[in-house]
Amino acid sequence: MNNSSVGPKPLVAGLAIFVAFAASGCAAKVSQDVYNADMAAIRADIAGLDSRATLTEEQLAQIQSRMDGLEAELGVLREDFDVTVARLETGIRFATPIHFDFDDASIRTADMELLDRFADVVSHHFDGALITVEGFADPAGSMAYNQRLSERRAGAVAAYVQTVGGLDRAQIKTIGYGETRLVQAGAQGPGEAGLVNRRVAFVIDYAPEVEAEVDPEDLVAEAEAEMETS
Repeated sequence: MNNSSVGPKPLVAGLAIFVAFAASGCAAKVSQDVYNADMAAIRADIAGLDSRATLTEEQLAQIQSRMDGLEAELGVLREDFDVTVARLETGIRFATPIHFDFDDASIRTADMELLDRFADVVSHHFDGALITVEGFADPAGSMAYNQRLSERRAGAVAAYVQTVGGLDRAQIKTIGYGETRLVQAGAQGPGEAGLVNRRVAFVIDYAPEVEAEVDPEDLVAEAEAEMETS
């Protein structure tokens, strides 16, 4: 998911050429032939940068295709397990019917199959995606306690999809929302009451890292200006 190995390198290469070119120009007045040769080299590198930028766009298209496949697979889980899949601007929210007993952060045996299927789908379609596990609690108890409980629930699920599901620990983070974002206002335990609010959800974030855009022609213009003033 990370395009840092593709995107930034052309920009760094272009800037490196500009710095070396400007430094040599300041040392002594270069001939027109040398100037033309250096500018031709820079323009050739700019052309290479443009080509690599095109490859990056193709890679992003491939990412989009893979995410379409991931969403389709999660759609199968939606039918099999009654989950909700929503497309976000930079990812997918996967609301699971994974719930917790009152005042408990243990994963129920009945929910393990869904977690296994979820981990398998993600690792197959997008093993580099960032997975955020969101934990929630019902409003019984204090807000501070429910915040900690929601974090424990998110942590328990994250640990399961890592150790049992085989997802990379580095690609998973957790967050607890306590008793906020209730599915059913006021529903709370003990017992089965409030089960709908004692839950977890997943967000699959596949947005690539975005580097600041640099116009390749600006590199040429800056180099030419530096040469003219040296």
